[in-house]
Amino acid sequence: LFCSNTTIQDSILRQPAVVSHGVNDGFLSRFLWDGCRDYSAELSLPAITDFWNASDISFVRKDTKQNLKEGIRILIQHWHPGVCSGGGDNADMASIEQNSAEAGLTLVPLQLHAPMMALIRLPDHLSGNADANKSDRKTSSDAKRVQDYFYSCRVEVPVKCVRGVLYCRVSCHVYNTAEDFETLARVALNVP
Repeated sequence: LFCSNTTIQDSILRQPAVVSHGVNDGFLSRFLWDGCRDYSAELSLPAITDFWNASDISFVRKDTKQNLKEGIRILIQHWHPGVCSGGGDNADMASIEQNSAEAGLTLVPLQLHAPMMALIRLPDHLSGNADANKSDRKTSSDAKRVQDYFYSCRVEVPVKCVRGVLYCRVSCHVYNTAEDFETLARVALNVP
């Protein structure tokens, strides 16, 4: 082990920052087990391999993309009713795909998004308005506050501040359901 900083080189060679069993059994054992290793990912590889071998990958991709579109429809319908539906309550996917970016609900048209991920503007009472006065522009601190609230409600979704407006970054995979998006929609409407 090499350390060019002479003030700490002796200390890091004597003892690692995190210790576990074997720390007093010589130099090699001292650094072999650092106490921070989690092998559960490696242990799950056979189950993951079995799942993907039994799955039709093209179906999984298509299904995941469709589930994301349905999730986006659910969020827009709850958070921005009438915006993509000509004033009605129910927005169909075709009008959302066509109008969501123009309406500012997504940063770019859905056709340009990654197949499993999208940024959706939060409800108006949370998202802010980049075109308005400074008091309605949001910051990264606002995004963290909303994200922390989501987490306290057992909803894990990143919240991003882009040009003074808050978006949630939703992603979808084989395990996500419409109920997950319904929960996110409901929790966001209740953020204090």
